[in-house]
Amino acid sequence: MENKIFILNSEAGFWIDPNKDTNTEFGIIKARGLKKLKPGSQIKTHTGKVFFVVEPSIPDLFKKLIRLPQIITLKDLGSIMAYSGIKSNSKILEAGTGSGFSACVLGSFARNGTVISYEIRKDFAKVARKNVDLFGLDNIKIINADIKEGAKQKNFDFVLLDLPNPWDIVPIIFRAMKVGARLCTYSPSAIQVEKTIKALPASMKFERLVTTVENEWKVELERDIFRPESSGLKHTAFLLFSRKVCN
Repeated sequence: MENKIFILNSEAGFWIDPNKDTNTEFGIIKARGLKKLKPGSQIKTHTGKVFFVVEPSIPDLFKKLIRLPQIITLKDLGSIMAYSGIKSNSKILEAGTGSGFSACVLGSFARNGTVISYEIRKDFAKVARKNVDLFGLDNIKIINADIKEGAKQKNFDFVLLDLPNPWDIVPIIFRAMKVGARLCTYSPSAIQVEKTIKALPASMKFERLVTTVENEWKVELERDIFRPESSGLKHTAFLLFSRKVCN
């Protein structure tokens, strides 16, 4: 991320601004010389605490996102990546950009490919472009338009629909997909899933319907605490995967 450095040790990880001194709970980090540091470089606070400069990864960048609408969670994106079949050079279509996080994750994996993401709301598209800049990606294009008008691009390897009415869009974007390409719809309600399955063209093969449950644990061994968290995010959405088998 431009003008920011991510530092880490066994106790914490956070962003600092190399243009000014940073006051942390571990001591003050002086700005002098920070701009010259590279990943692996060591930093000391005025109290002697040691941190290391590291290249930020997706979970680190996740914490810096600008958010407007609800985003697809990391747990669900993990399943999407696993079942999508995308490669480093895949061409990906997304509709329902929102804040742009899923586009950024897809673009990070398909680094030599392309992500074309449609967002009908201008304010969301503006925020999404800022988040793409945060990730430092140049293979993502955010288009402020209604996907109902169809995608101008063709030959997509994977399509992700994060929309309230995917059943209306599937027949439209079907023509833009390669034979063998997969489609994933992200829907909170089972009724949405049922309508989408019924709307699948005859040449789209249903592959799987999954939900992803993630149970975080509370780990504070110094206090003899080692148990599942008592609360957390459970159901988020149904992930419906289908595949184009012929034109």
